[in-house]
Amino acid sequence: MNEIKWRALFFLVILAIAYLLILNIFNLNIAILSLVFTLTSLILFHTYWLYQLDLWLDNPSIKNLPNGSGIWNKIFSKIYRTETKQKKTKQELFEVLDLFKSGAGAMLDGVVAVNKNNEILWSNKTAQRMLNIIPKNDYNRPIFYIYRNTYFKAYIENENYEDTLKINNQTSMPPLEIKVAYFGSKQRIIVFRDITKETEIQNMRKEFVSNFSHEIKTPLTVLIGFIETLAEMKSSKSVSEKKVISMMSGQANRMNILIEDLLLLSHIESNQHVNRSEKINIAKLIRDIKKNVIEVKGNGHKFDFSIDSKLDLYGARQEIESAFNNLITNAIRYTPSEGQISIRWNLINTLPIFEVVDNGIGIPEKNIKRISERFYRVDPNRSRETGGTGLGLAIVKNVVNQHQGEMKINSDIGLGSSFKLIFPADRAIK
Repeated sequence: MNEIKWRALFFLVILAIAYLLILNIFNLNIAILSLVFTLTSLILFHTYWLYQLDLWLDNPSIKNLPNGSGIWNKIFSKIYRTETKQKKTKQELFEVLDLFKSGAGAMLDGVVAVNKNNEILWSNKTAQRMLNIIPKNDYNRPIFYIYRNTYFKAYIENENYEDTLKINNQTSMPPLEIKVAYFGSKQRIIVFRDITKETEIQNMRKEFVSNFSHEIKTPLTVLIGFIETLAEMKSSKSVSEKKVISMMSGQANRMNILIEDLLLLSHIESNQHVNRSEKINIAKLIRDIKKNVIEVKGNGHKFDFSIDSKLDLYGARQEIESAFNNLITNAIRYTPSEGQISIRWNLINTLPIFEVVDNGIGIPEKNIKRISERFYRVDPNRSRETGGTGLGLAIVKNVVNQHQGEMKINSDIGLGSSFKLIFPADRAIK
């Protein structure tokens, strides 16, 4: 650009000098005619090369790029270099894209790229087989037209992809684990992973736990019966004998509670088709928990209730009662005597929410993500002393998941904890 400016300035200077020389040698008319002729020639020269550039732009190709003359030679040379560089870059991009497609095509997982409107841009062969995608028919169509699943649609539209989505028991389709990641501007890569083997292993484990728990429950019941008989016998016992019998009774009962929790957890996980649409009177359920749990286990705790008595829930009553019961029992267990425990059941932003808030010992931040794992305890000694099995929050999480909800935990060491069970709006009965 600077070169063009200097050339134009140089040309104007030369033109002015030539005009003055002609004016001094000849008369004014000849000088004007010479100036007009020169300018006209210049305009025609540039008009010709502009026309050539316009023709080339209609069919841009390095092969038919004009050579040009004068300043136009430099302009076309720059265009040539730019086009050559872009062609090389484009070729490199195509090679990278082909490499990506080749790599993605060889993946055992299904991969689908969608745009901001959830329309299919591309898919690998695994996804085409898995979801029955026909590229020539289904590309540029919303993926929801191809893979119809309520939970999948809600997951994609929610745009919160921190956790994966697992979908089981689809007819004519294997169980899938779905993960989404952004690329470009609002485009997304959706990965579908077949988890058939994992599901089979989990089902085997659940079946083993269930069978084992059932098998051990019968002899344990007999042992508890004998221990109770020993405790009730009127024959004189020494202090040490009474202590041994008491310890036996406590451990046997603790083991019985553990087996009950294992059976309940196994039942919740394995019964995907349980009726979870019965109408549950939550206000009555909480009154029952208050009578059977709070009044029995509460140790001078102060309870505050905020219950919407007109708000009911569609769900499985036994499972919901177990989840609420576990959260309240946990609050009692980890809140010092005379501590404050608040129990809330309300509709917030169209969502039915059950919340238990305490001012107990709190949970370290590093433990919050793992606290709902089976047998995971923040303080194993305290949990055992207070009769905890380490399965309570695992049961709660599974119950709320089976009801398409989520559990949120907030806690501060020494200040207390808040456990929220957030259910979908369509489960609320108002």
